Amino acid sequence: MCNDHPTRASQGGSIAVLRPTSHLTRTHSEEEMLLLFTNQFARSGTSVEFQGLDEGFQQDRHWIVIHRDGDLSASQLLPANPLYSFLLESSPVTTLQLPQKLHLGVGDAGIIGRRVSVMTGSIQGPLTLAEGIIGWN
Repeated sequence: MCNDHPTRASQGGSIAVLRPTSHLTRTHSEEEMLLLFTNQFARSGTSVEFQGLDEGFQQDRHWIVIHRDGDLSASQLLPANPLYSFLLESSPVTTLQLPQKLHLGVGDAGIIGRRVSVMTGSIQGPLTLAEGIIGWN
C-alpha cells in the first residue's frame, strides 16, 4: 500500500474502515463500514460520509468518537477526553456537515492515524459497536 506503485488512485480526504466489535456482531451486520472525511467541497466544516449501516443499526442513536490515540487494543476502554465527537444521523448513506473543519492530516490536531469508534448507549453505559484507524483516502 505504501510502495511506489499504488493499486488505487487517491480520492482525497481521509477514510476509516470500521470493523464491527462483538457488541455489533451479536445484533447487527458483520460487514465493514466506511467513514469518509473531506474538506474539498465543505463550506464551513468537514463533510463526513458514513456507509454500511444496516436497517437495525439505523434505528438506534449513535455517535462517532475520534480518539487521541491510534491503539486498537484500547478499544474496550470508555472514551475519555476524545479529540472529536459528533452525533451520527440515521439513514442508509449518511452525509454530515460538521460545524468545524477537521485537520485531515498528521499532527497534534490531525486525524490521520487516530482510532475512531462508533458508539451507542445502553443500560450498562456506552458501547463500542465498530472501530478502525483513520488513514489517507
